[in-house]
Amino acid sequence: MTQNGTGKNQIEEAIEVAAEAHQGQYRKGTDTPYITHPYAVGLILMEAGCTEAVIIAGILHDTVEDTDLTLEFIRERFGDAIANIVDGCSENKALRWRARKTERIEALRSASPEVCTVTCADKLHNLRTIISEYDLIGDAVWDRFHGGVEDQAWYYRSVLGAIADRDATLQKRVECATLTTHDNGVHAIPDANDTAPQHEPFDCNDARKRPAAVDVVNAQLFQQFQQAVVYLFEGRTL
Repeated sequence: MTQNGTGKNQIEEAIEVAAEAHQGQYRKGTDTPYITHPYAVGLILMEAGCTEAVIIAGILHDTVEDTDLTLEFIRERFGDAIANIVDGCSENKALRWRARKTERIEALRSASPEVCTVTCADKLHNLRTIISEYDLIGDAVWDRFHGGVEDQAWYYRSVLGAIADRDATLQKRVECATLTTHDNGVHAIPDANDTAPQHEPFDCNDARKRPAAVDVVNAQLFQQFQQAVVYLFEGRTL
């Protein structure tokens, strides 16, 4: 691992920077310190075999958006590569909720593989947390979020679709994962415009055997994110 001038590795330094920046912040609607989220995102990225730069960016991904830390600070402290990933993961909080989410979704369609990978880990941890809370308190969990379950379903499905649109193999994984037992057969997770792109016929059983293209986004994280979206939102009457 890369070390700084003090002999401390950059992942440890990123954890310290994030912990200080997020001090006093808590996860939405809970008394859980916010730092648990970026720390968990970093662990998810590490377990998926991501590069050190991607892991560090995952730990720092909310610092510019949600704290007083600046992108210039991140760039000076950790370098251009990490700063660029953090920048790509940051939303414009000056916009209203729907506008900034739509802007973020559209940006993902042309974002770097690293930004898409960190986004998968970020959303995966969010969904895992929601699923755990849902098991405890049921539909009351949606009271914590803008627009309730309907807006959250739109957002997470749209993020998934935007990342999948970057690569045909990932898109085919989405199509296979959203097979349902409804009378109408197959329906695709909608993108931000609620339109499902058309693709050539594909063997879904074969898709489960072949990894997605790792040069676009980490296939393991994409699949886990996809499974969480399907588990939480598919089959619901929204």
